[in-house]
Amino acid sequence: MQFSLTLRRVVLLGTPLVLTILMLFHPSPYYNVAGELMPIAAWWIALHTILFLLVPLMGVALWLLTAGLEGVVATLSRLAAVVFALFYDAGDAIAGMSTGILALSAQVGVLGERAAVASIENLWADPFKTLLFDIGRYAWIVALAMAAVALWRAGAPRLPLMLMALPAYLVTFDHAFPFGSLTFGSFFVIAAWIEPASGRLTLAGQHRRVS
Repeated sequence: MQFSLTLRRVVLLGTPLVLTILMLFHPSPYYNVAGELMPIAAWWIALHTILFLLVPLMGVALWLLTAGLEGVVATLSRLAAVVFALFYDAGDAIAGMSTGILALSAQVGVLGERAAVASIENLWADPFKTLLFDIGRYAWIVALAMAAVALWRAGAPRLPLMLMALPAYLVTFDHAFPFGSLTFGSFFVIAAWIEPASGRLTLAGQHRRVS
């Protein structure tokens, strides 16, 4: 029991905290690919490889907000968390890992700089990549909104539930600095605020189902 609680808190609180710190080192080289992205191509690939692993864990953290709560609203929140994890991760892999590989190829001379820049800019503007990101963002918003409603009904503290509007709004920008750190940092604060009452909320939900 203690192990499962520890694991829950490591994922729920540790994942957004690590992302908050990591996003401090996520630049925005979108307007000067040759001058800003290519010199950091190796870091860009490493960063987005780490994100490829952390974004699904962030989906799990989002799921854990309503773990133990039943009902349509809580279920919708958890389903949206799965959609976020799948689609946002796919969009970020295209936008991050693939562009980093192209930038590194130009850096080492395998690919011409002009061709690499054109390819990277095409990938960033690609409508399919944008669609994946958009589905992931909207799923994040739905998951947070539904979690707020489910937790409200379960008797969670009201103020952190209202503050869920912050990560829901901030994700509509970008996960590069500063918005990524603000998105995941605000989620961390909210989750840490609610988490001490999680056991009581689950018991309250079970009591309501029995009665």
